[in-house]
Amino acid sequence: GANVTEWTVRSLRYKRSGSSESVDSDQVAKIELGDFKKVFARGDRDPALMLTLAREQLAAKEMVLAQLGFLSTARQYFDQGEASPAIAALNELEKAFPEGGGLPDVYRLKFEYYLSTGVAGASSALKVAKKYENSAVTGAWPTGFSVEASFFQALAEQSSPADYQSKLRGIVDQSRSTNTVVCNRANVELAHSLRKENKADEAKGIYDTIIKKEGVDHSARAGAYLGLGQMMLSGGDKEDAKKALLMFLRVRLETRESWPGLQAEALFHSIAAARKWAGPEYLYIMG
Repeated sequence: GANVTEWTVRSLRYKRSGSSESVDSDQVAKIELGDFKKVFARGDRDPALMLTLAREQLAAKEMVLAQLGFLSTARQYFDQGEASPAIAALNELEKAFPEGGGLPDVYRLKFEYYLSTGVAGASSALKVAKKYENSAVTGAWPTGFSVEASFFQALAEQSSPADYQSKLRGIVDQSRSTNTVVCNRANVELAHSLRKENKADEAKGIYDTIIKKEGVDHSARAGAYLGLGQMMLSGGDKEDAKKALLMFLRVRLETRESWPGLQAEALFHSIAAARKWAGPEYLYIMG
């Protein structure tokens, strides 16, 4: 294993078998520290306690653990439907670590929250995306972050289908070599937009590619399952509804770390699919 020594918005530094190495922060998908569970065990299901422990780590100059503690606090509060203390924890992280590796997550978590609130949160989501891009560009952060910010802006703006698809295709091209997570997610959003315009073959092709691909993040894979499920559900007969139901259930079973909004959508559609199918297991799913 590797021992993480520093995590800034530019790079993650770590020691492995005595030698120091580093990787650009936009290439880091997730950090899991062995010490995290030990240090934060008491705050695992208690965000207020997690926040206290994060502040303790900050005071002790444990900079990587402190950032992870603040992010965990925010995620727990969001999961409990308490946006206000979640956003406050993210703002505290941003203030304490103006160059911290956790900053992109500050923007991501705020953006995902505002986007999940629908029309009401669209303008706030767009503001966060623009602020993210501004920070990434003016701060000369690794390229993958500004590409992600452009993707967030496209999602929040939801312009006309042709304009939206054109932006997404541009982001797919841009992110192919700099940020594979964004590339996959932008492809899924492109497929959703094509599906809504009845361009079923092209949409299905993209969904199938994402599902078969190795190492795709949970949110992109969940989006592909959802898209395919919705195509099957609109197919009409009971057998299609059954296939759709199985696709929606895969979101729940195989992509547990995907965005909560995707999980909720899968549950909603699986109930509709079960009703349409009304097979022998229908009551079991409904109960």
